[in-house]
Amino acid sequence: MNAARTCWGIYREPAHSPGRIDDDRAILESVGGALAARGFDVELVTPDAEFDTHFANIFVMCERGPILDRLSNAEKTGSVIVNSPNAIRNTYRHRMVELLARHRVSAPASQIVASDANKPRSPTAAWVKRYDFHATEARDVMYAASEEGWQEALHGFAKRGIPFVVAQEHVPGDLVKFYGVRNATGPVDSNWFEWFYHRDKGMLGYSFEVLGLRRAAFGAAAALGLDIFGGDAIIQPNGEPVIVDINAWPSYARYRDRAAHAIADHLTERFHRCPRVVAATRS
Repeated sequence: MNAARTCWGIYREPAHSPGRIDDDRAILESVGGALAARGFDVELVTPDAEFDTHFANIFVMCERGPILDRLSNAEKTGSVIVNSPNAIRNTYRHRMVELLARHRVSAPASQIVASDANKPRSPTAAWVKRYDFHATEARDVMYAASEEGWQEALHGFAKRGIPFVVAQEHVPGDLVKFYGVRNATGPVDSNWFEWFYHRDKGMLGYSFEVLGLRRAAFGAAAALGLDIFGGDAIIQPNGEPVIVDINAWPSYARYRDRAAHAIADHLTERFHRCPRVVAATRS
C-alpha cells in the first residue's frame, strides 16, 4: 500500500457531539468519500482505535487529551495531521481567549475564574462557560443575568468537578455562524467560507460587510492555527463583527457537500506537500 496515498480519518468523541453525532459522522464520511474519489485509500476510525501513525496522512475531528497526545507524537515523527493537535488544543476556551486577545482579534472581554471562588460578577461578564471544551451539554454554557445567577452558575460547575470557567461579556447584536477552510500557504482565493444567521435566535437585521466577517473569521482561525474551522460571531449595531467562539472541524451540516469537497481539496494539497511522506514512500 502506498503510504502517500493512504489516509486515516478520526471521528469526534460522541460526548463532544451533543445532538450532532450523525452530522459529525456525515461530514467526516463525506470528506473520506471525496478523498477516495481523488485516489486516496481512506480508513475512518474512532479515537480509541489502533492505527498506523508512522509518516501517516491523518484528518481528525477528535478533541480529547489522550488522542491529541498520541497525534502530537505522530506529528513529530513525520505525520501530516489536519487540524494539528496543537490547533485543536487552542480551541479549548482558556487558550482560545488568550490567543484571540494576543492577536487582537475582535472578541468579547473574557476572564478565567475559579469555579469555587466567591467572586462577585463583573458588570461586563454575563456568559459563564466551561474553561476547556466547547459545550458537551446544555449546562456548559450559562447566562448569568444577576449576581444570584452568577453564583449559581459557578457552584454548578464546581459541583461537576470543573475547576475553572470563562466569564465572558454579553455583546448585543445579531448572532451568525460561519464555516471556513483555510490554506495558510496558498492564495487567499483558495480559502472557502460560508455564513448564515443562527436558527431560533432573534435577528435585528444589522447590515454588515461579509468581507469584514470573513476577515475576522480567518483572523481568528489563524490565531489558533486552524485549517478547518467554524464558529459564531455577533454583528454589532455598527456592522462590526465580534468573534464569540471558534472551533475545530464543525459539522458543516448546511453546506456539507460543498464543504466536503473544499476540505478534500485542502487535504490533498497538504498531504502532497509534505516531503517527509514522499520520502517515506520511496524508502
